[in-house]
Amino acid sequence: MNSTSVLINGKNVLVEWTSAAARALEQREAPLFVEMELYFSCLIKKFVHFRDDARGRPSVAAADKLRIYFRPVTSTACTFAVADQLGRQPEIEIDSANLQRVAPKRVSIDHVNGAWRGSYYF
Repeated sequence: MNSTSVLINGKNVLVEWTSAAARALEQREAPLFVEMELYFSCLIKKFVHFRDDARGRPSVAAADKLRIYFRPVTSTACTFAVADQLGRQPEIEIDSANLQRVAPKRVSIDHVNGAWRGSYYF
């Protein structure tokens, strides 16, 4: 297990990644961006997205080819019809002073059968 600590929103976040993830990162030419999304909708949900860029958002380096960022969003609607049509509710980013002080305590990253997997905890 590989690990380091990064600073997000003024909080230390422990980033852990498996040996399989480390091997997959070594094979990449460009960094992998890990988005920890906190999604306020009909329910609060946590997602970890793996991306080739940060989509214009600030990120922090956890390793040579591993960058992390936290993104709280909220839905603009809460209907099953919209969710069925889009796969989830429409969203907007939350720009809140309170959420700028929030960060997960730990994120775990793995690479299994050619796919990235992740979870994070408060």
